[in-house]
Amino acid sequence: MSSLQIHLQQPRVEVPGRMTPDGGLDLIVEPGRRTVLMGRSGAGKTLLARLALGQLPRSPVQASGLIELRRDDETLNIDLSHYPPGSTVPDLAALRGDELSFVPQGGRENLVPGWTVRDHFKALLPEQVGAAAPGRHGMQQAMHAMETLGVEPSEANLGALATELSEGMIRRILVALAMARGARVLIIDEPTTGLDPRSREAFRGLLDENLLSSGAGVLLITHDVGLAMDLRGETLLIDEGVVVACTGDLEAGEGPFAPFVDAMKSTAGGAG
Repeated sequence: MSSLQIHLQQPRVEVPGRMTPDGGLDLIVEPGRRTVLMGRSGAGKTLLARLALGQLPRSPVQASGLIELRRDDETLNIDLSHYPPGSTVPDLAALRGDELSFVPQGGRENLVPGWTVRDHFKALLPEQVGAAAPGRHGMQQAMHAMETLGVEPSEANLGALATELSEGMIRRILVALAMARGARVLIIDEPTTGLDPRSREAFRGLLDENLLSSGAGVLLITHDVGLAMDLRGETLLIDEGVVVACTGDLEAGEGPFAPFVDAMKSTAGGAG
């Protein structure tokens, strides 16, 4: 299997009229690496994560920083300031699918209204549906992901239209879709939003199972401090579109991370 690393060197997303913090830390995305992006709403977490996908924010927001893309023995250096707002970096966008898979925040708007759940799986897994061999991905893997997330892979659920699903159910289907594709890195935006405690725990189990079995990396955007701790990776704090702090032990709750840990202790389930 080929090697892959996306190294964002001091990435920044600047909004006119806002004071952007000085400095900034790096963000690395690669298979096997677990990283959490935390910060208040509107801090720029999703905008930074989308830079790894080659998606630059639209005007008037400006993105800057260098990205070092390493694949096998080749290294490509990308200067984000050379691309206009709202544009796409082709070399990074080409990784989406088998290499990178993005699970967006939100629900119903990310599914095709007239399609069933089965239709969505077939559209994303056209040549792999029904794969059953160990290590392969397809409809069986998708159904297993659904089941682990607390969604019975019954005919009623597989045949349900997007308009017939609850928001919590849609979140689980979107995650199952991404994991069934077998991407080497999953970028997941607020996955536990709208999930009850039982489903949240099921999601955490699926996340760990996927990592252990496939070696996939995860870049997780979340307010759920409990989920961030469960991931057992590095946690980056985002403020005004810049990575301002990093910790390998979120549970210690030190420095700028303390408010998030305190919020977990005072909120059932740790969801923010």
